[in-house]
Amino acid sequence: MEKTKPPVSVKITLTKGLVQCAPCRTYVRRGQSIEWDCAKNFPFAIHLGYDSPFTKVHHQALRQQRIRLNIAKNTPCGSYKYIIAVFNGSKVWIEDPEFIVLP
Repeated sequence: MEKTKPPVSVKITLTKGLVQCAPCRTYVRRGQSIEWDCAKNFPFAIHLGYDSPFTKVHHQALRQQRIRLNIAKNTPCGSYKYIIAVFNGSKVWIEDPEFIVLP
């Protein structure tokens, strides 16, 4: 039986209008997951690039929710830029981190 790999965690913070992701460049292996969580429970969304190998490219989380993206075992290795939008009242703040899929 194959052991399940733990998800890679990305923490999103919003401080004085600056969105930060820790880590900003995330390394993940095929068969693993990435899980995004926003500090202070702000709602947020992730939009994967149009060159993304994923069928669903837009993901949204309400307050106190996380987004988890499973990296299929046949996902092409490479770098994938994406956009994170954090919603704070009527304002939207964005950042453009990346994740790298390893074999």
